Amino acid sequence: MSALIDGLHKTIDAALRRDRQAFLDSFTDDCEYVWHVGKRPLNGKEWLAKFLDRYWAEMADNTWEIHRYAENGNVLMAEGIETYVVKATGEKVVHPYMGVYEFRDGKIAKMRDYYDMGNGAT
Repeated sequence: MSALIDGLHKTIDAALRRDRQAFLDSFTDDCEYVWHVGKRPLNGKEWLAKFLDRYWAEMADNTWEIHRYAENGNVLMAEGIETYVVKATGEKVVHPYMGVYEFRDGKIAKMRDYYDMGNGAT
């Protein structure tokens, strides 16, 4: 495997362990995260941390699977499935996604997620 996909796997492992510091350490200080098309991007680790804290407070039993990926230079594209349970309702959500990750110096500098929101709850 390459350094890019290895880096993403480390980020995913940190997220699934809910290791906040390890997760944030996998991003550059000036990172940009587009978490939903049409929404304002999150800029910098401070915004990413706030988003992460809220996400983890509202969701449980997360999985994050990569089924396919492709790389070109410092860019990694990964396709897979994210699942979680909404704590407030017990609803299980399954989202197919495509993520685009731009790396700089071994860390994620830009991350864009594209979800199939129509799949919804199971």
